Formats: sequence, C-alpha cells, structure tokens
Amino acid sequence: MPVNITPEKIKEIAQDIDCGMKCFYHIASGDIVSYPDELKSHGGFDEEMWEDTIDKVENNYKEYIAFEGIESHESFRLMETFINNIADEKTSVYFTESIRRKKPFQQFKFCLQEYADLQQQWYQFKNEQLIKWVDDQLEAYNFKISR
Repeated sequence: MPVNITPEKIKEIAQDIDCGMKCFYHIASGDIVSYPDELKSHGGFDEEMWEDTIDKVENNYKEYIAFEGIESHESFRLMETFINNIADEKTSVYFTESIRRKKPFQQFKFCLQEYADLQQQWYQFKNEQLIKWVDDQLEAYNFKISR
C-alpha cells in the first residue's frame, strides 16, 4: 500500500522519536501526532494536558502507523559507529575511552563540546540514522513510500 509521506514528514517523525515522544502517522490525512512516552524519561508528564491527543490515537489506532523510538543500546551503537569513523585516531581513542566510563551518553556529549566540527558531523549522522530508522519501520509495516 503506497503511503504519501514526504521526506519532511519522515524527518519530523525522526525528530519526535529522538525527543522521546510516541509518534503516529495518520494514514488518511498525513497528519503526525505525538505525545510524551512515559517510558522514555517522560514519567510523570502531565497526562491531562495530552489527554485529547492520546484519546484520538487510542480510539482510532488502526488509522495510524505507530513509530517506535530508538532504544538506549541502539543509541549507544550509533555512538560507537560514529566514533569508529572519526578519521583522527587520537580523537577516536579519546571518544572511545570516554564512552567506556560511567554515564557514556553524558561523556560523549562532553567530548562533542570540545570538538565543534565533530559535533556538527554527529548531529548530521544521527539525523540520517534516525530517518533510516523511520524508513525501516515503514518497510516493516510493508508500506511503500511514495516520494
């Protein structure tokens, strides 16, 4: 079944799931609906504030494509892949050692703050990987993307 989903919509979905949101694509209208995922660090969010959105999706669930967020072990693998592609060996080793410590995501963030050029490369790499993540989920639903 072809789905008219634009690259901009896929990018929006990728950004929402990166922010820890539950994200849904309404097949008929092409609207994107998102709300905080209580399992992705949004525990204790004001559910009442999102009640209409949650009800809208839950009451019409079959009309939506649901997108899963990326798990922390997969995010860690993305960091490792990025680090393995850093051209300067000394810098690559520095990053590798930093993510082997406690709080690897925080350590990685600190390293990126020291390397502005790598920080930009990281965000571009991460965005590309998240878009691929969304594309893979569409494929898993057996939807063909018409772009």
